Amino acid sequence: MAPTGKQHCDTLDLIRALAAGAVCISHLRNLMFVDYRANAGIGLAGKAFYFISNYGHTAVIVFFLLSGYFVGGSVLRQVETGTWSWQRYLTERMSRLWIVLIPALLLTLFWDRMGIALAGGPFYLGTEGTFDQQINVASHLGQATLLCNLAFLQTLACGTYGSNGPLWSLANEFWYYMWFPACYVLLRRRRGLSAIVAGVLALGTMVAFPSLLNGFGLWMLGVVLVLLEKRFPSRSARTGLPWFTLASGTVLLVALMLTRMFLLSNDWIVGVPCFVFLRCILWENVRLRPAPLSRIAVLFSGFSYSLYLTHFSFILFVAAVVVGQRIQFDGRGALVFVTMLVVCYVYAFAVYLLFEQNTKRVQRGIRQFRLRRAKPDPATPHS
Repeated sequence: MAPTGKQHCDTLDLIRALAAGAVCISHLRNLMFVDYRANAGIGLAGKAFYFISNYGHTAVIVFFLLSGYFVGGSVLRQVETGTWSWQRYLTERMSRLWIVLIPALLLTLFWDRMGIALAGGPFYLGTEGTFDQQINVASHLGQATLLCNLAFLQTLACGTYGSNGPLWSLANEFWYYMWFPACYVLLRRRRGLSAIVAGVLALGTMVAFPSLLNGFGLWMLGVVLVLLEKRFPSRSARTGLPWFTLASGTVLLVALMLTRMFLLSNDWIVGVPCFVFLRCILWENVRLRPAPLSRIAVLFSGFSYSLYLTHFSFILFVAAVVVGQRIQFDGRGALVFVTMLVVCYVYAFAVYLLFEQNTKRVQRGIRQFRLRRAKPDPATPHS
């Protein structure tokens, strides 16, 4: 790693790509392979695989921090420069969320219906024994649940749609997107009626959805990163290794190991060291090299959202229909794992090319449509 003059921090792209991969790997292991204690004659390599392949939930904590940094940071900049607009903000956020969520829900319906029709059984009844799938999938495929997930009320007013359990975190993200600007605009920009109403609604939903508050605190750590970056700008030049980044990264790795060794479930045990690690990366202006590594990080980060929303139902379908039961992690199992991981990435990248890649184009189209509607018709000249 080395500092460069690049404005874009590709190191954060690498972290986001690794977090998305950790989620996919965790679900792939839990859905397709037997639990650790049921794996007969497991060797050292197998033990290492089971140890490092169960960081899916931890990766979501990293997503929250990065989301607070990027989305919260955009709110701070727009308010400070006087360009803030709820209309613009909601257009950007909702188009960004829905352009992948809608296809992901339809793909979930497709894979789940196909899986139930072709195989059914324990995988879709939630009785296979895997921790990640413990519901009757058919009962979660109704229209009401679909609309509830489109409104980002999963886990709050309904379950996640079909087998797509990872959708739980999308409800968190949406409400954090609403809460922070509502409160910040009220405190910093103006106290008009609309700002007061938005603030009251934000506080009301915080009271109504207390289960989201812990994650909101972690999300706000990402906003604190922006404030610290403004107060203490990154170092413009550095010689030698990024010692603070290396030290904080080591602390983060220790925290990650401790959560697995002692089964610690407090998100802040990882959240705080991750916050310090990200702060050191930004302060020491750490960038990736060589150039191919940077390009790979940017590429895989670019479709991490598509990967997150689409992999689960697809893996469940393959596990139920193609494999039929959870298997041992041996030589054959390792081959199955690598093959499925590659297929999941190819599948998610195809979804990205069809939908997520067009996010900016959709946003531009919405803005142009609004401009055309707002533009008055030219006056007809009189003869």
